[in-house]
Amino acid sequence: MTGPPTDLAASLGELLLVGVPGTSMTPEVEARLRAIGPSGVIFFAPNFPDAGRAARYAREVHGLLGTPALPALVAADEEGGMVSQLSGFWEVPPSARGVASSGGPPLVKDLATRTARRLLALGVNLDFAPVVDIHSNPGNPVIGVRSFGTAPSQVTACGRAAIEGFLAAGIIPVAKHFPGHGDTSLDSHVDLPRLPLTLEQLALRELRPFEGAIQAGVPVIMTAHLLVPALDADPARTATLSPSIVTGLLRQRLRFAGVVITDALEMAGATRLGSHGEVAVRAIEAGVDLLLYSKLEPGPEEALEALRAALASGRLAPERVEVSLTRIRALRAGSAARPPEFTLALEREARDLIPGAELERIAEGAARVLKQGAGGIPLRSPIDVLEVNRPDTRAAMADLLRAHGATAHEHGPSMETWPRRIEGSALLTVAARGSVSAEQEATARAWLRRFPETVTVASLNPHVTDAWPEVRTLLATFDNTPASRRALAKRLAG
Repeated sequence: MTGPPTDLAASLGELLLVGVPGTSMTPEVEARLRAIGPSGVIFFAPNFPDAGRAARYAREVHGLLGTPALPALVAADEEGGMVSQLSGFWEVPPSARGVASSGGPPLVKDLATRTARRLLALGVNLDFAPVVDIHSNPGNPVIGVRSFGTAPSQVTACGRAAIEGFLAAGIIPVAKHFPGHGDTSLDSHVDLPRLPLTLEQLALRELRPFEGAIQAGVPVIMTAHLLVPALDADPARTATLSPSIVTGLLRQRLRFAGVVITDALEMAGATRLGSHGEVAVRAIEAGVDLLLYSKLEPGPEEALEALRAALASGRLAPERVEVSLTRIRALRAGSAARPPEFTLALEREARDLIPGAELERIAEGAARVLKQGAGGIPLRSPIDVLEVNRPDTRAAMADLLRAHGATAHEHGPSMETWPRRIEGSALLTVAARGSVSAEQEATARAWLRRFPETVTVASLNPHVTDAWPEVRTLLATFDNTPASRRALAKRLAG
């Protein structure tokens, strides 16, 4: 049997998008990238300590992996809110849910355009956004406020708006996570979720935002590492590895002609089903075009070795590989912008595209009172504050309240140190993507029982206190960015 063309085997690296270590192109990183020959890289926050080094690293990748005719794909996961690679040096918009709650599709489109211009200034030309999963399951530990909302119509409209905004600015958007990760109770980063929906439920809800994204011209769709029994009954085939989902549903039924990329293949939802090499081959067999790895090793090397073996043995047909290479090259040639020269003026312009004061106004508009009890807003000084699960990177709410002229006292989890009674107002903030720990819940509910007039703020998951009957007044902010916390303090302090 005649083997595959030599040039085809040499091009297999183009089926990969890989993560890189560090903050600059070292000789070791350059050697590994040359050996793999990927279509591009994905950058994360540790790669981007500041705008200047981010821009330099991105341009080094462009110079190494791209040409004027075939630019490299330089990607980032920039959703805003809790999923941001830029928030270490620039203030970023709130979560998708916060933006949708504040201004709907027009604001979503506007901020997508401005975010895209920021990314392009840094040298990033592909953004793994928008999330078009529907937040169907209140207990979902991974999607939550990354989704535009709980209604298919809202998510569809906002998803289309985001795609239009990205495309208008010249960046490649990626709709994710097909066929929908919103109604799961597990996180595919650490487990293998199952989407327990019927075909009718999928058609009426989960698939609608993806249909809207395709109609809006989205060039790339990301698959999810989850089992969907209604579409593929094999318990060893996630959506990423399923021909009936990738080829049958996405390609043939929904008529998506763009590039299909996997979610990161180091995630537990992928690694539980086989070695890096076997999973890579099965994903390409299913109809995927690009394999995403968040690290340079060992995944990419094992994947390439397995792909070469599968091509040589005939398991992978040359025609199958050529179709994916053609799609990827068309995306790069037609949509992957090369960065302009990075100057201090360009950095200032990119930073100032989304001012902090405007983000505070957006956050103010996003907040919603979900329950109104005895606790009134604005709060009355002195304000006694208990914060549950506040990240160390966020300023204390008591300090933010004091900045607005309020007298505020911060309390820890030890009940022995709490006041016997409240003279002014009591405030409880709860920050959790899914749920808090049992210990944190016990502390929060003890506070609420002692001070029933407490105003409770759910700063990320609006459903985190759903099972707590002690909550009487509940305010949801749908985000926990610095701007969102400043806006919250302003509103609470009056």
